[in-house]
Amino acid sequence: MRISPGTEPLWQSTPVGHHSEAGERRARHNKNATLPGQVGDKSRTSSQRTAPGQIQGKSAPSAPIVEFQGLRHQVSVRDLVEAELLNKNIAGQLEKGIQTVSQVQNSLGKYLNKINSIAGLYLEASKQKISFCAAVKEGIIESSVALGFLEAQAATGYIVHMQSGGKCTVLEAIERGLVPLEFEERLLQAEKGVTGYLHGAKTLSIFQAMVSKLLPRQAGGRLLEAQIATGAIIDPVRSVRLPLETACKQGLLDRDTVQGLYKVHGSTKGFQDPNKTARAMHYAELMRLCVVDLEGDYLLLPLGTRRISTPSPARACTISVVDTSTKSEVTLHDAFLKYYIERQTYLDLSALQSQWRETIDESQYFLTDSNSGRQFSINDALSQGTISQTDLNKYRDGHITLTELADMLSNRLTVAANLNSPIAGIWDPNACRRISVLQAMRQNLVERLTATRLLEAQACTGGITDPASGKTYSISEALRRDLIDSEMTAGIQKSEQAYRGFLQPGAPAVIPIAKALQENLLTPDLGHRFLELQHVTGGLVDPRLQRSVSLEDALKTGLIDDQAAQRLKDEKTHARNLVCPKTKQKVTYKEALARAIFDCHTGLRLLEAAEHCNALG
Repeated sequence: MRISPGTEPLWQSTPVGHHSEAGERRARHNKNATLPGQVGDKSRTSSQRTAPGQIQGKSAPSAPIVEFQGLRHQVSVRDLVEAELLNKNIAGQLEKGIQTVSQVQNSLGKYLNKINSIAGLYLEASKQKISFCAAVKEGIIESSVALGFLEAQAATGYIVHMQSGGKCTVLEAIERGLVPLEFEERLLQAEKGVTGYLHGAKTLSIFQAMVSKLLPRQAGGRLLEAQIATGAIIDPVRSVRLPLETACKQGLLDRDTVQGLYKVHGSTKGFQDPNKTARAMHYAELMRLCVVDLEGDYLLLPLGTRRISTPSPARACTISVVDTSTKSEVTLHDAFLKYYIERQTYLDLSALQSQWRETIDESQYFLTDSNSGRQFSINDALSQGTISQTDLNKYRDGHITLTELADMLSNRLTVAANLNSPIAGIWDPNACRRISVLQAMRQNLVERLTATRLLEAQACTGGITDPASGKTYSISEALRRDLIDSEMTAGIQKSEQAYRGFLQPGAPAVIPIAKALQENLLTPDLGHRFLELQHVTGGLVDPRLQRSVSLEDALKTGLIDDQAAQRLKDEKTHARNLVCPKTKQKVTYKEALARAIFDCHTGLRLLEAAEHCNALG
């Protein structure tokens, strides 16, 4: 299985075959036969009777012509070199017989003739797979939803025959009854993304057809985004897929168009989510929710209420691999460890789900996933024994990838829920990502007053929290790290003093909130709010000890008087000064805590925002 991870260019030699047991398992498991007349999967030299992968040249004085099977026709070595899919070193190894045609064909599969698109649906309730057209016939999805996914198949290579694991052109699919006749015109138009748009004597790609106004920008944008999501832009002249960098260099795409397709706002999302047909999504977002079917060796989009592949703060891993013949479901990491999939498949699928990068901040090394918002401190992982220096050296020396190092950290960490945690951040269900309160406010997921109150609660219970790592910071440091803005800083300065203690003029020691109220260092409203926030997150803070104590102990030590304690116990007096970002109801901070989810990454609470329902235009 070779699923495209995204946009990374390929300068490959034959991949190392780690976990070869996976290949043996799939060979035993896969009972599929290819379709008669299926779009070619052959690679050859000049002799048509030569065994696949064998280069023949002894019987002819001239060197053999080595060719590979592209999307619609044979592709020469020169084409692959010009397309920057093959370097001259590998081309030379082909000529010398060090590498075979079949080896290179397999290593370049995702750029040549492999299925990269979403093949069908995975029904979570029955644990069965079903084609898009069959799902329409059974009333599971709307016809318009199926057509959108079939257009994406046609524009990225082939219509998928799920029962056989085969692939075919649009006309072949119609002849065999795989798709209804009423889809023919739309699918043939989409297939031009593979075969090209004729413009005089030229054959144009989707982007070039959009620029030449042969293709409306909205319709072209949908198909182009599907190609980008599956990892490459199709060059219809060479009949190959090109990495984005190469496509831009060769005029088949430009960066402004790519950025325009993935704007946060706007009507650029061209596919319907079958789980919520009122919700429009990018094809790339749908691919991240897919699982791999071991039997068919392709991507399936889960449909159902269990949401097995949807990231959630409550679970560390989602289901990524299914076996529809045995109805088993496993996580990606487990599938790799149990030899169900090969190493390259594991890495490709990991790259679909996560985008890890290494960052440095004040001599501290971090791994950050831009998809989920998770962050790991390498320094902390080493000091805590989560990983060893040997593990890190394997990554530094290139023996394991950044993805493998990150998965190693994820699977070895054990995080317990912090029952006294304030609300550390916001879970954005639209992006399936944990974000800071400030980010949520900027994205209009949380209103400013609620955001200020949430940050106020963080400051008066220990510090401003970065939900990516779970670390807390002073207000000044949080401002530097863009966890708060300058306007908020001015409004919550006293919140930090509620934790660290208030300075009384002429007195050397800091005093707690209740004493600060008596000395008129705080307004009654502000003082009672701080006491309430500390009370519902584990206890009142004794600034001299820098720790929380229970209400009973606070009474004994004089941190609070009996009247204030009674007020804190009476929850009817608690202020409803927050607007729940999901329900838009006014709630108290304690009610917000009850609605929050514990993040399995940090053990801290996240408050879930509302989902956006952007319908297709």
